[in-house]
Amino acid sequence: MKNVREKKIDNIKNRYKKILLVFLEVLLLVALSAVTVSCMFLSDDDEVETVSHADVEFEIREGMTLKEISVLLEEKNIIDNAFLFTLFVEQKGKEGSLLPGVYTMKTGSEYKEVLTKITTGEPVITYKFTIPEGFTVKEAIERISEEIPFVEYEEFEPVEDISNYNYDFLEGASTLEGFLFPKTYEITIDYKPKDIIEMMLAQYQAETGSLDYSYAESKGLSRYDVLKIASMVEREAYIPEERTFISAVIHNRLDISMKLDIDAVLCYYLDKWEEGLTNDDKNTDSPYNTYMYAGLPPTPICNPGIASIDAALHPADVDYLYFVVTDSEKHIHSFSSNLEEHEENRSRAE
Repeated sequence: MKNVREKKIDNIKNRYKKILLVFLEVLLLVALSAVTVSCMFLSDDDEVETVSHADVEFEIREGMTLKEISVLLEEKNIIDNAFLFTLFVEQKGKEGSLLPGVYTMKTGSEYKEVLTKITTGEPVITYKFTIPEGFTVKEAIERISEEIPFVEYEEFEPVEDISNYNYDFLEGASTLEGFLFPKTYEITIDYKPKDIIEMMLAQYQAETGSLDYSYAESKGLSRYDVLKIASMVEREAYIPEERTFISAVIHNRLDISMKLDIDAVLCYYLDKWEEGLTNDDKNTDSPYNTYMYAGLPPTPICNPGIASIDAALHPADVDYLYFVVTDSEKHIHSFSSNLEEHEENRSRAE
């Protein structure tokens, strides 16, 4: 147990601590009052230094002490006195609540305003862009560069090379066509074009990773083949219910080595989507001309959504070999199993 002498010493120490704390608080109040009083007695004729409230960026790094932060703020002219600001923060009991981050504040800011900002954190600004189903890589990049203010179309050119990316599902592919999954994305200003492509490829992996490819594998079709079929379904089907029927036509024709005769594939090659194909167009010698060559095109012709990919994996159980638009307003197709029925449907459409 402590003797009487030791207890007296402890009491004296505690009194000195209390006196020191009161002194510091009084010192802060006196300093603030002095500034206030001096401002009150300034006349219009007195020379006052004009404070330019310019935006200044500063960074609070992980592990910085309150004293270091206060000194940084004074050096940046955001506050007028590091010592007084330190006392102000301690008085508020916020010395353990200062958040690391990059901030922007005006010079000559109020202590309260500065403390609020560095204890709540800098708000994160995000940017959104939407890639609809059926967009090509070119259209997707155009959309991104239109909707995101800090990236340019030309910046994507060096990162479009598929060799920049390491995903198993890219095996056998020569371009990114088909893999930029259509969706609404949200990014921050630190995203570069390659980061955006990586994000879309990761989304493709997440969306398609658990799909059942057993039907396609039973027919000797690769996952890349499925994506090609899905891209044609996406461009040809306007009515959701028709996806599996269009898929069936493609599968049935492939089974008998019949040319696909799909306009959208040649439209992709010619980059001619708005106006119809001419007879000269259909004589174009290209592996993308499915009027001239049987089998699948070399690449997908767009970036399909999950519904079209699913339709490519699960075609309707029908024997259709033909389809034609018979309602141009609603873009509804009529399907048939033989050429005679198909010609009748074409006649109704004209």
